[in-house]
Amino acid sequence: MQSIFVSFYLVVLGMYILASIFVVYHLIKYSINSSLNILVLPLFIFVSAGLIFSNLTLFFSIDWTLLWSKLIDF
Repeated sequence: MQSIFVSFYLVVLGMYILASIFVVYHLIKYSINSSLNILVLPLFIFVSAGLIFSNLTLFFSIDWTLLWSKLIDF
């Protein structure tokens, strides 16, 4: 059962990474003020990487077998 949670999580994580790449591409390609990209682009990448890292840490700290057994007993 744990593999179902991990598989679904990896799909959602992949969609988040693709959306981040989409945003970075559009920040580079269609920016009105290209000198502002020097500030905005690293900030966006740093915050996105931090969110991904914290999300991975929190997701893999959950004991899925205990959670699933409590849901079934409910």
